[in-house]
Amino acid sequence: MAKTKDLSKDTRNKIVDLHQAGKTESAIGKQLFVKKSTVGAIIRKWKTYKTTESPSIWGSTQDLTPWGQNDHKKVEVYL
Repeated sequence: MAKTKDLSKDTRNKIVDLHQAGKTESAIGKQLFVKKSTVGAIIRKWKTYKTTESPSIWGSTQDLTPWGQNDHKKVEVYL
């Protein structure tokens, strides 16, 4: 299945605003013509990261590690 175009920042912010106003995911989806599952994903992302921005603009995954730590550990493999 092909990935669809990301929603605009304005639409993602409207989803969060409507959620905070007490609207259900279904009602938000119908009002903004967005799938309920997409609405739920945006709300979960907002609850977790306090942002609706796409991960691609967050920077590298290294930036997401706690306190910028690099946790590279040597792993030994025994066969």
